[in-house]
Amino acid sequence: MNALAWDESGRARLLIGAVLLYTASRTAAEALAGKTRSPGKTALAHWMPVAVAAIAALLVRRADLALCIIFCTSVASLSLVQGTIVLMAPRDEAPPDLRRVWPFALVTALMALLAGFAGRLTWMHALIFLGEGAVLLAVWMDLNRQDVPVQPQPQPQPSSRKTALWLLSVMMALVGAAIAMRGAVAMSRPMAWPSANVVIVLILGPLLAAPMLFGAAGLARQKQAAIATTTSVGLVLLNLCLLLPAVVLLWYPISALHYDPTAPLRLRMDALGGVTPMVFSLVTWRVDNVVLVLLGFILLPPALGRWRLGRSEGITLVGLYVAYVLMEVVADTRM
Repeated sequence: MNALAWDESGRARLLIGAVLLYTASRTAAEALAGKTRSPGKTALAHWMPVAVAAIAALLVRRADLALCIIFCTSVASLSLVQGTIVLMAPRDEAPPDLRRVWPFALVTALMALLAGFAGRLTWMHALIFLGEGAVLLAVWMDLNRQDVPVQPQPQPQPSSRKTALWLLSVMMALVGAAIAMRGAVAMSRPMAWPSANVVIVLILGPLLAAPMLFGAAGLARQKQAAIATTTSVGLVLLNLCLLLPAVVLLWYPISALHYDPTAPLRLRMDALGGVTPMVFSLVTWRVDNVVLVLLGFILLPPALGRWRLGRSEGITLVGLYVAYVLMEVVADTRM
């Protein structure tokens, strides 16, 4: 009975934390992008709560949850969000300056898949991902200049209000991530089902993608589906080219600090060289990463201007997300 109550408390915390992270994402988008539609700024705003949640999971030494957050939000971005965009604006034309960043979603997903064959993510893998992120920086700066105002154009917001909204969103993200990860740890009882990973995929992933989904739906209605697609791809690139290597590199000092809590800090940091690389969760690699590669392939022909996605493709993308969630549940019961 106590174990059941413990699980229920953990799930409640995870749900409350997820709602706070969702609110933080909406507030951050209002602070950074305002009433304009910059794919770079909007993706950065929606990515901030994802990054805070992943690092919070790492701080409690749950690297598996950190990787789960990174990959499940990436899958939701390219399947659930992209499928909704296509359903609301089928066969929409995308300008080449926005399409040129789309193929990198496939490239980064394939890099992660190749890294997973080693079973562990090392500092060398992190540097490779950061190197690709540096290559994409110039394109990313161009995307930040793609501001599409909403008509009628509103009055500009005071900078003080934007700063206050941004600080509020960061605070909500920090509190929400702390509560959610405490809930995930509370659920980590041996033989518990559903596991923390499954609940994150079922609850945290969709709620973190929901603000981007609602924004994408509004853009699709305004015939600006290409902006929404670029935003969803931007979130994936931030996840894999910045957040993933940051999590991998932070794993080393965090593990060293937990080496012996009673030892002096100098001795604990001396153990840094003996820290083993972070394990790449088998379920995340086999399911999340493979599905992400498949979604990158689906996006490649439109990125090259060879195909325009229609309603049938939109239904397929949403169906792929449902299939992905079911595969996560099945894989969790077998592992």
